[in-house]
Amino acid sequence: MTESLFRGLGIRDDDTDADSDATPFPILWEPARIPHSPLLRPGTLRVGTLGPDGTTSMVALARLGYRLAHLGGPVVEPVPYDSFEELLAAVGGRGGPAYALVPAAAECATRFFWSPRLRLDATFSTPTPEYGIATPPPGLHEGVLRLATLHETRRLVELLDGAEGGRGGYDIAWVPAESTIHAAQLVAEGRADAAVTNEPGRAAHRLEFQVSRPGVPMVWMVFGPAVLVRSEGVRQSLGS
Repeated sequence: MTESLFRGLGIRDDDTDADSDATPFPILWEPARIPHSPLLRPGTLRVGTLGPDGTTSMVALARLGYRLAHLGGPVVEPVPYDSFEELLAAVGGRGGPAYALVPAAAECATRFFWSPRLRLDATFSTPTPEYGIATPPPGLHEGVLRLATLHETRRLVELLDGAEGGRGGYDIAWVPAESTIHAAQLVAEGRADAAVTNEPGRAAHRLEFQVSRPGVPMVWMVFGPAVLVRSEGVRQSLGS
């Protein structure tokens, strides 16, 4: 069971000043972890997620960092990784960050739940940036279209239905990308004709959205160190 962080701290939701907090999205925590959670202590907290700057994950991490600072918590130090698989291998290990930020939509999210080194410490929801299919000028050309995208965002090829001539005018050749920023980079380098990317990726590589859609609310999960403590009653019932 989870509850509002504000209620967990003894602060009513209606006591908060929306004008002083630019990220009024809910953060949900496991109540038993609140008093001792490093997520609420001053200092520096290293949190790994999918990078580099401009990915939707890094945008979400910046919003989380703002909220934690607003609550008197730590300064978040982002630790970017090229893939969530690399993050999973590093988090909680020597030299790696203690915490990981993972979107619920990530294909490998289930593996973070089952890692013996990790446990879910917090969840929150915040909208993604605008997403779309971006190209350099002058735009899309019918025929073979080398489309760079993450596996998770392949379905956004449906946006081409709103382009002139519809999706039927294109023969899609998929170009795998590690992130939205990487997808846009592949286009900028001439290794793809178009990218499924977000607004920061489009802007960073000076592309133009040919078709796009608004961002969507996304659930994000913060995984921290596993705490394996059994109560005396559990030990007795197990005969230990």
